[in-house]
Amino acid sequence: MKVIGINASPRKGANTATLVETVLKGAAGKGAETKLVDLRKLKMKPCIGCDKCKENLGHCVQKDDLTPLMEEMATCNAIVLGTPIYWFHVTAQFKTLVDRLYCYCGFEMDPETNDYKEVLAFPPGKKVVFITSRGDPEEKKDYDVFYNSLNEWLKVVGMALLASSIELVNHCGSWNEKDAARKDTDLLARAESIGASLV
Repeated sequence: MKVIGINASPRKGANTATLVETVLKGAAGKGAETKLVDLRKLKMKPCIGCDKCKENLGHCVQKDDLTPLMEEMATCNAIVLGTPIYWFHVTAQFKTLVDRLYCYCGFEMDPETNDYKEVLAFPPGKKVVFITSRGDPEEKKDYDVFYNSLNEWLKVVGMALLASSIELVNHCGSWNEKDAARKDTDLLARAESIGASLV
């Protein structure tokens, strides 16, 4: 079994990275092959809306570091996605990845009804752990737009979000404390347990 962990934080060694690494540690402890990817280290191009991928579904015409990563995501068994919340949503790095995965989504017309239906080239049913980290202590309802868009995106690509995903909120009272996750032994234990449950 292969589990890929994707850290979309632009900060080195901060809370999101800590939690993604800990989930992978739990999976590795159960015998899974794991890989950590830091998006901040990759050369990534944004989606340019050319729609060339609709002619060859699942293949983006752009060639950069996201190309092999997306191929790995399509073939692995489980994915750990981590992003801090910046301005009430995912980081620019994470959004770039999401936009590029559009290459797996197409449409075809039903000749009888002339209605379009969605066609997916991304293999469905992968287990997903989603990790968020934010310093803002506001109620979760203030982030409904974020969580709703996340769930819609996961449904489109056919990923199965685990109910036991991880949210680190208000970093021990500090809005920008990079080592808050490392200090939270209960959270780390939970993250490792969730990783083990992927296998």
